[in-house]
Amino acid sequence: MRWQVILLIAIILVSVGLSKLPLLNFWRTEGETNIMNVATSTGSTPIPPKAEKVPVRNWDVPDPAINARAVIVQSLDDNFPFFRYNSDTAWPMASLTKLMTAVLITERGGLNQKVVVSNAAVDTEGTAGGLHAGEVYTVEDLLKIMLMASSNDAAAALEEYVGKDAFLDLVNKKEKEIGMTETFIHDSSGLNDTNTTTARDMLMLLKYIIAKDPDILRWTRLTSLLVQPTNSERSHVVPNVDLLATRADFLGGKTGTSPLAKENFAAVLSFRNRQIAIIILGSPDRVKETNGMLEWIEKAYTF
Repeated sequence: MRWQVILLIAIILVSVGLSKLPLLNFWRTEGETNIMNVATSTGSTPIPPKAEKVPVRNWDVPDPAINARAVIVQSLDDNFPFFRYNSDTAWPMASLTKLMTAVLITERGGLNQKVVVSNAAVDTEGTAGGLHAGEVYTVEDLLKIMLMASSNDAAAALEEYVGKDAFLDLVNKKEKEIGMTETFIHDSSGLNDTNTTTARDMLMLLKYIIAKDPDILRWTRLTSLLVQPTNSERSHVVPNVDLLATRADFLGGKTGTSPLAKENFAAVLSFRNRQIAIIILGSPDRVKETNGMLEWIEKAYTF
């Protein structure tokens, strides 16, 4: 019996020791910004573990050289502001407008409803999306085409589906709800250069989408989509025209381009165990500007 007593004592000691070990956090609690952990055609993008240490600015590193008109880079986990430049400067939205359009149409519901593509929609500037007059698509397919291909035709078809006046009324109400006091939208696509916003307002829109309509960002991460009208046997592949969408750290977003707006970018990226929002307005080269900002943060902050 003596050896049994010794064995029992050993088991008790081991149990007590294990109970004192810290538990490992293998996942993050659902909610907040954890909605981005989804599979796409490029595979599953894991959510970075929540950053716990506040970055410390290294003031030996000067501020970056900015070629854009406005920039915001901010952590979405703790709202830590890495960099802000002209964040309240008004600027043409271009196709960043389509993010707001996607919010309005998604929240209106009826994603399986059918929409007939009109001649007027097809005659909208640009051919992205490959739509033809008379074709019938679901609302959801048109949303994906609009976001991935930045299709002005798809945006126009969705605006017609809701009605011009009703669409603008929804825009005004949603801007007030979100707090986008410096954003003014007059069409669904962004072809109208009087559609203007600020980097601060675009940050608010990204936060709103993450909290309320995360599917929008998921759709922007698809590299391509096979679509077929419900009234035709013709199918075609819609590619994602956003070159930044192929990045491993891309968690969703949208580009916008026009001669007046130059190159805009509003997206969520994975960076150093954080989800960060990066807003760039009026850049001559948004890819170079994005990479430059991330490289600067690496040098300018201690993590």
